[in-house]
Amino acid sequence: MMKRILFLLTAAVLLAAALPVFAQSAASGSIVVTADAKNSNPTLVFTGGLSDQALSAKILSDFQNCGWFTVLKSGSAAYHVSAKGTLQNFTVTVANSAGVPVCNPFNVSNSKDVNSAAHMAVDTVLNRIFGIQGICRSKIVFSVATSSKNREIFICDFDGTNITQLTKHNTLCVNPVWAPDGKSVLYSYYEGFLTNLVQHNLELGPRRLTRDGGIDGIGSLSPDGKTLAMILTRNKQVDLYVRPTESDNSKLVRLTSGKALESGPCWSPDGKKLCFVSDAKNGRPVLCVIDPVAGGKPVEISGLVGSERLSPSWSVDNKLAYCARINRNYELRVAKLSADGKSGVMEKVGVAGNDTFRGEDPSWAPDGRHVTLTMDNAIYVIDTRLGAKRKLVSGSGKVGQSNWSPILK
Repeated sequence: MMKRILFLLTAAVLLAAALPVFAQSAASGSIVVTADAKNSNPTLVFTGGLSDQALSAKILSDFQNCGWFTVLKSGSAAYHVSAKGTLQNFTVTVANSAGVPVCNPFNVSNSKDVNSAAHMAVDTVLNRIFGIQGICRSKIVFSVATSSKNREIFICDFDGTNITQLTKHNTLCVNPVWAPDGKSVLYSYYEGFLTNLVQHNLELGPRRLTRDGGIDGIGSLSPDGKTLAMILTRNKQVDLYVRPTESDNSKLVRLTSGKALESGPCWSPDGKKLCFVSDAKNGRPVLCVIDPVAGGKPVEISGLVGSERLSPSWSVDNKLAYCARINRNYELRVAKLSADGKSGVMEKVGVAGNDTFRGEDPSWAPDGRHVTLTMDNAIYVIDTRLGAKRKLVSGSGKVGQSNWSPILK
């Protein structure tokens, strides 16, 4: 069963694919929710007012895709948003249905381009109304089978546009995850039958984090970026390790030991705990938590459903998204974790509760509400409150292993 979660045991699956042809998502406005009433979204009308039609169109698209409003073309709505000025300096006003401002008008200035200006405007509206981090300035990284033998790493905007290829190694590049500052991506890089971890700075390019000629698996950086968690194979044993990021493997600290297989480490928001997958219990993968400093015996997280539990992702508001085996399928599930991370209370996915989303590799957005999920050879954005979905990217080659970035400044 662990073959499904350990990339080093699934290379054969990763190899079978054709060249990708991407389909970018279009603005649909189909994702809907309010901050307090969790079965609907507040309505919004964007009345525009900008002379730059491309900027107006992008702002409207961001409102439709951010997932927090039902966007209407006209008429009465809970919120009416207008904007005046130019790309280099414009003012945004937010009013209620009676025309009364709900927050102070704000300026967006010195933007690099239409996309960054629109993203900043809509994220600021989300923060003013709901007190959340918007997701428009975030990005998603994912892997794509570019030939029958290779996978490369790609990045796209939160709405599936602006797809950019990050790596061109002509080998297997898998399991990409963002660094907490959003300036680099970590991934596993195959060299023959061995692998190493690579950190690819978006401006400076790649550098290796490991060079010891072993099988170095999934890596994850702590929220402060100072500690690297890794799944490493040493002496035919797969275990969880940590080390200072700006170091080498001579300073490794081993956190697990034994015949069990580990995978998928992810950090708690405060950096004080690590969640990971282990098959120590009856050979079936479950989710465990451990203190990355004190170590000790890993504790299985109680209260979770699924005969197998894979691919954990820890949200900014202390929720765990993971894939649970329900009967013969793997489905998205969400649990609210206790302060110590040792137990969880299952939460509804969607309005009806536990809407069925069969897929792999969930990753939380910075708003703590949306996740990416690989389903049917495409990456979707899932609204965990409403249960709505929006296709992000798809292709003729295998697309998956998505990871959502923090807010990019």
